[in-house]
Amino acid sequence: MNQPLTLAMDRGIAVPAGSIVRTGYVKVENVILACRARMAIGDVDRAYQKRLQLGSKQPWPCPNGYWEGDRFVIRDGRHEYVATLMLGHSHLLVAWIESVEDIG
Repeated sequence: MNQPLTLAMDRGIAVPAGSIVRTGYVKVENVILACRARMAIGDVDRAYQKRLQLGSKQPWPCPNGYWEGDRFVIRDGRHEYVATLMLGHSHLLVAWIESVEDIG
């Protein structure tokens, strides 16, 4: 069944040749922020409003980062993560890059 396409702001990542972009859901309690600098209230509010409009759907492009053991470290998308917490969602769609050698 075709779903309507909803466009969001670009969250570009550079994918090296020979790599694969993976996506999956992570429990919000298993997320770490790579950047813990102060966030602008307006940026958090925009992320909150966007997430509020999506309801239970997840935005694309989604926050991205890397795995550190069983915890996911968000490099880009911390405002969306905070908005997810504010709305009480239990999971967050995230993306990460794996090299073909790591996959086996």
